Amino acid sequence: MKVGEVTLVPVWEFHSSSMVRGDGGSFVGMKRAKAIVALTPRGAVALDLEGGALSLNELLDEVPGLKELVAEADLSVTEEKG
Repeated sequence: MKVGEVTLVPVWEFHSSSMVRGDGGSFVGMKRAKAIVALTPRGAVALDLEGGALSLNELLDEVPGLKELVAEADLSVTEEKG
């Protein structure tokens, strides 16, 4: 979601499990919000759901595709200024 010059990226946790027995099976999944990454002209900031600071580097390592998204946002900010 983009608000002015800031792009907000929600980060979700997803857990799932399944069990198959004979001809039957079951699947359970849970999705919940974990954090928000704000991409601003000054850089990226990671926040927990209460607004407290989180380690952006840890999230970049944990969340597939987030590193590329942050790098893409930094590039577009540089291009707009250049």
